[in-house]
Amino acid sequence: MLTQSAVHDTARPTPSIFPASSNYALSNSWAPVGLVMSFGRNTEIYAEGEASGHVYKVLSGVVRISKLLPDGRRQISAFHMPGEMFGLEVDQIHHVSAEAVTATKVIAFKWDGLSDASSKHLNVLRELLGLAMQGLRHTQDHLLLLGRKNALERLVAFLLEIDARTGSRHIIDLAMPRHDIADYLGLTLETVSRMFAELKEHGMIRLESARRVHLLDMAKLKAMSA
Repeated sequence: MLTQSAVHDTARPTPSIFPASSNYALSNSWAPVGLVMSFGRNTEIYAEGEASGHVYKVLSGVVRISKLLPDGRRQISAFHMPGEMFGLEVDQIHHVSAEAVTATKVIAFKWDGLSDASSKHLNVLRELLGLAMQGLRHTQDHLLLLGRKNALERLVAFLLEIDARTGSRHIIDLAMPRHDIADYLGLTLETVSRMFAELKEHGMIRLESARRVHLLDMAKLKAMSA
């Protein structure tokens, strides 16, 4: 559902609906027109159970995808950053919620328009298939992280993932607070804080602030997350 907090204007995105680093490239002969929407920090983009119908691309900011568990706990399944897409569902409703972690701008594409275009442009079909496969691969990696890694290994894997996705050259400015990180890693806030302190104590990271993390010993960090 498109919320009232949206900025109601249209914009033509870059030729590819995937990040520049993607192997999938959309032909210059076709580019979908979308609705640019702005959201404040912690503002809902769509809620679990709402009707779907749009696919979103992050223009700026960070989006978290989460699901409320029966016992009231929250599980964050993904963070989406500029250039990445989210909102693709297998049916007509959203099975997760999407919220802006920081002030965020997205562009919303009608799913019907994308699916119609995919029937005419093979490039679009390939990109949509790539989107689905990227989501599946992320889900598999996240399940492995939650099921096979201990608390310290989970945090290290998360920091390396953010470093790789942002190209930050080992100095990470975390957009998300630690309780979001805890809900993504399936840990408590206290455990996440303790693991940060342990990595700092062993000289593997340096904390310039609660959000700025310097990755100091990449060899050890990568070995720990393998």
